[in-house]
Formats: sequence, C-alpha cells, structure tokens
Amino acid sequence: MRKKVALIGIIGFALCFVFALALLYNSGVIGVAAEKIEQDARKSQRINEWEVSKFISDRIGAMIFYNDMSDDHVFSIYVNDDGLSYGYQFRKGGSDSTISYGIVEFKHDSYGSAVISMNDAGIARIEFEYSNEVAKIDIDPAKPFAVVIPAGCGTVAFYDVDGSTVSVTAVDTLV
Repeated sequence: MRKKVALIGIIGFALCFVFALALLYNSGVIGVAAEKIEQDARKSQRINEWEVSKFISDRIGAMIFYNDMSDDHVFSIYVNDDGLSYGYQFRKGGSDSTISYGIVEFKHDSYGSAVISMNDAGIARIEFEYSNEVAKIDIDPAKPFAVVIPAGCGTVAFYDVDGSTVSVTAVDTLV
C-alpha cells in the first residue's frame, strides 16, 4: 500500500512539474525561441499585417514593423541573456520619433547593439570592423531597417546612396 501511495505521489509531482514548465514556457518567462520572436512581438504589441525588417543574432533580436506607407512604426528588441534563460526576453519596444527621422543605436555592453531606423536618410550600407576584417551590410535605401552589430566591433559607419556618411542620431542602452 505504501508503494502505491509513493508511486502516486511521484507521478503527481512529475505531472505538476511538467505542467509548471509548460506554463512558464508559454508565458514567456523562460524566454522565446529565436524563430518565434517576430510572432511574440506581433502578439504582445498587437501588430497585424505590417511589414517587418528584422535581424536576429545569437544574443540580440531587433525588429522594426512599419505600415505600407512607411509613415508609422513599432520596434521591438529582444535579448538572449546568459544564465537560466531559455531564449530571448523582450527588452525594449514601442514607437520612437527619433527612429522616424534618424538612426537609433541601442547598446548592450556585452552583446553588441541593435540599430533601428525608418531610413529617412536613405542608408544603403553599413560597415564595421570585426575580427580584423571590414564587414559590410547592404541596406535597401528605400526601406526601414533593423540590424544587430556584434560586440567588440571597431567604428561603425553608415553610408547613404551617394557614399556620404550619416551619423547615429541617438544612443540608448539595453540593460
């Protein structure tokens, strides 16, 4: 009889544990998998059929959602921290007037930075020094962009379609 009670107790505990893990996973407390970041941002920020520009690295996920006229936007930034976190956690988001007319860099001391813009300046290329090489990211100058720059990079330069450099308008932190 005691063995049956112990077995029922162990099974009950295991079921409760599995249920608790499933609840934590579905609530986003543990984190969001990289392939579900866009879906999570659309759901939590109530973004339906807008276009998206996104860039997801192993540590930072950056997205900018925009309407078909490119006159309204919502941005989302997720960070995949070390430790008990399973995946990416929402860190910052919303609408920012500086993103509408300039380039905003969201820095994280350890993981790099997310750069987001509605691309009013017509940025066509981003260049930065990484691992003793110059990395280049081509951008459609007619569309908004979200890019992640890895930690440990040298100078980051933004070029418009004429090859002129454009400065970052604002810097924020991802703590």
